[in-house]
Amino acid sequence: MAVEFGGRDVPFLAGEDLSAMQYRYVMQSDDGTVVMHDDGTEISAGILQNAPASGEEAVVRVEGTSKLVANAAIAVGILVKAEYVGASDNGKADAADTDGDIARGLTLTASGAEDDVLTVLLCVSKISVPA
Repeated sequence: MAVEFGGRDVPFLAGEDLSAMQYRYVMQSDDGTVVMHDDGTEISAGILQNAPASGEEAVVRVEGTSKLVANAAIAVGILVKAEYVGASDNGKADAADTDGDIARGLTLTASGAEDDVLTVLLCVSKISVPA
């Protein structure tokens, strides 16, 4: 079961409709707004805590713990990054297991399947996989 223990939230302006993206990773765009990821290499600003429409205030958890939607079953103690499948399917927790991945969270609770909500401790870590 996902729980939250709190953290530091930062207000941003939503640069696009994020009303269906609560508890997903978002990134900061060049104009300072937050949007969903454009590809799988961008670093997440944090996890969206609310569900704003374009132009509304987006509350982003940048440190501490947060709920996060998972892209699959993920165990406790796994470093995760933002998933990117496509423009309408991204920002979910994805195991950071490839050399060069930028992990943005450590799972504190598990998920059993895609779209389950788990709890992460926000962090930033570049994954280096041994050759």
